[in-house]
Amino acid sequence: MPTVRLRDAAEYPPEAQRLFELSKAWFNHDFGQPPAMSRVMAWDPEFGGPHGRAMKRAMSPGEFTRAEKEMVAAAVSGASACEY
Repeated sequence: MPTVRLRDAAEYPPEAQRLFELSKAWFNHDFGQPPAMSRVMAWDPEFGGPHGRAMKRAMSPGEFTRAEKEMVAAAVSGASACEY
């Protein structure tokens, strides 16, 4: 299976650092390091930016609460053996 090296948050440019700070607010949690998937996506802004915006839209209020949506995401990740 292909892998990528998870870089330390300090290795990212200032724009990505700002996104990591926004991530803390989004998750309402002060991570020691940003989540692994956030660091992977931030390394390629042309892909990560649109993906992040789509995720924010998907998790915004709607028929299901954010907590319910997070539960579905966790179940799908578990069923897919996703390590993120």
